[in-house]
Amino acid sequence: MYHYAQIDENGYIVGISHLSAEMSEPNLIQIDEDFDPTNKKWNGASWESYTPPEPPEPEPTQLDRMEAQLNKSQDELRQEGADMMMSELVKRGLMV
Repeated sequence: MYHYAQIDENGYIVGISHLSAEMSEPNLIQIDEDFDPTNKKWNGASWESYTPPEPPEPEPTQLDRMEAQLNKSQDELRQEGADMMMSELVKRGLMV
């Protein structure tokens, strides 16, 4: 059995293959059976370790955006009601 790391154009591992025949492809790098592909990158001559970037924050879903808009609207309505009540109290002379 022949074991290969499949790499992309930047040398990052995108898959591991276990083949019955030897291959000679630029994107297949022969590896030992117990090779650990975690955070490894092919630099053209040997494997080097790298630290993967932090994953980006997930985009809010449509439901998240709708809930945020609904909550914002409710907050605005509450503030509008409080402003109206304060205005009425000032008009009646109960608040300064």
